[in-house]
Amino acid sequence: MKKNNDILKDLFSRMPEEELPASFRVNVMQKVMIEAERIRKRNERIEWFALIIASLFFIGLAIIAFSYLNISFELKWTSISMPDLKLLPFYSLIGTTVLILLGIDHKFRQIYKKKHEKEV
Repeated sequence: MKKNNDILKDLFSRMPEEELPASFRVNVMQKVMIEAERIRKRNERIEWFALIIASLFFIGLAIIAFSYLNISFELKWTSISMPDLKLLPFYSLIGTTVLILLGIDHKFRQIYKKKHEKEV
């Protein structure tokens, strides 16, 4: 192992030293920042995907539990029971519309935030 280290040391000592371009640090930092932003966006997408999947899973689990157990709640001021499953496509449409609108709202807030960060 020591012999390999000596050989490498000798090879590196023979190499001529070269000056790096003046913009080397700037270019490297730009690439690092771009990569960090890409990783941040990827992690954000993964988090949103996991949140949506978990939410849909628990909503589906609740629907199955309510329909299987035929549960209805009766409180003093209201009565809550499972709706007719014939209306499931309508409820799915409403839920999908809400998720799409929430996604659009999130994107607009990101654009607004980026725009105002640049102005400051």
